[in-house]
Amino acid sequence: MTERLGFFGGTFDPIHYGHLRVAEELAESLRLDRVFFIPAAQHPHKLPDGPVAFQHRLEMLKLAIEDRPGFEVSDIERFLPKPSFTINTVQALKAQVDGQCFFLVGYDSFQHIKKWAAYELLLKLCPMVVFRRPGVPGGRAALQRLLAKITGAPPQWDPDQGALVTPGWPLVHYYEGCCLEISSTDLRQRLAAGESVRYLAPEATRAYLLEHGLYSPTK
Repeated sequence: MTERLGFFGGTFDPIHYGHLRVAEELAESLRLDRVFFIPAAQHPHKLPDGPVAFQHRLEMLKLAIEDRPGFEVSDIERFLPKPSFTINTVQALKAQVDGQCFFLVGYDSFQHIKKWAAYELLLKLCPMVVFRRPGVPGGRAALQRLLAKITGAPPQWDPDQGALVTPGWPLVHYYEGCCLEISSTDLRQRLAAGESVRYLAPEATRAYLLEHGLYSPTK
């Protein structure tokens, strides 16, 4: 039987329960056998010195998912050209795995997809699963309008597939679901202020970032 695989890219600066919960729900909703968390080595739309070191974000991810079978961390962007363009990542990862792939992305990122490198090829290469993000305006109707601008045709909602269907274009799935009011920005701000982030991120991850003084006032 063909495996169903989810590619979950992001800065993960740092990983928190909001990321993990949406991955859990999407894995269940889409019947994904495996979900690959892919930390960005160098985000093309952020300053190179923005996030903490790639190795720290990678290690925190590994700690966060170590007790969840089917969740994996990929360091593939470590070996790809910089900056890290999603199209390169998806092409490289698809060459390494065998299965039906889905790219998991928050609406806050997807709404800027026309700025992504080779975005039309990316849409056809790997079906997108767009999920709602806390504090970000928009929902299925907003996604529908956005896709109409991109494709030039109004997409129709297919409830059986949980996706927007546009003739001549791949499906774009939409997931409303759980939306925990947790963000990496909030965690960084709390840590910079010397405040606790207990219960906002897995304990092993929290212990790691405290041990290494990540995001602390001295940093």
